[in-house]
Amino acid sequence: MTVSKIHILTPIITQGVRSLDDVIPFEREDLKVTHSLLDEGPASIESEFDEALSIPDTIRKAIDAEKAGADAIIIDCMGDPGLNACREVVSIPVLGPCQTAMHVASMLGHRFSFLTVLERLRPMIAHMVAAYGLQENYASFEAVDVPVLDIHHDLGSLSNALSDKAHKAVKQNHAGAIILGCTGFLGCAEAIRAALLKDNIDVPVIDPIPLALHVADALVKTQLSHSKSIYPRPGAKRIVGYDFPGLCL
Repeated sequence: MTVSKIHILTPIITQGVRSLDDVIPFEREDLKVTHSLLDEGPASIESEFDEALSIPDTIRKAIDAEKAGADAIIIDCMGDPGLNACREVVSIPVLGPCQTAMHVASMLGHRFSFLTVLERLRPMIAHMVAAYGLQENYASFEAVDVPVLDIHHDLGSLSNALSDKAHKAVKQNHAGAIILGCTGFLGCAEAIRAALLKDNIDVPVIDPIPLALHVADALVKTQLSHSKSIYPRPGAKRIVGYDFPGLCL
């Protein structure tokens, strides 16, 4: 039996935002999950600035995870910070939940809407949609105006707000799939889906972390990883202020 060892890398420093308890329901005898936070970086990621601060230690933690025996890595943020850089420095699959969710949403519903935390993320998400080549599949952007670190203060109100935005996305913007645009929304998809079904709206609601976890498992089981002709390992060079083993002279 092949056991997939998937490492979830949460690219912030805040304790309690993610724990292994969140993903225990998805573990199986042949699927095990480990987790790490950053030692250096932002408390949350809500801007391009925050994302930039998170990337150096995200790269370092990805290297550490591969050395510790992980078979695949998931970067636990819908900004996919450091995704391509991490793919260059490790040989195991590295998944961004945003990239994964967008491509699956386009497959399942053709056009998707993105429900996230803050309006200020609109340009950031538009840039990512363009980078992933999915502009024609992008139906709309909706924000509930709840900062990342406040998500768990009132989950009932949050689910209602997300459900309202999902209704709007389908009815007004003709979305065929809904993407929860913050990994902190883990567990909200079921309530949103139920609210939509009450109005006879049957569209997939994608919770990005469970999806990325199972896609990572499938890649490990089928012995697939990213292309090293596209993500070649960087050459070693003099780097000031960072210590990446094997990459710094």
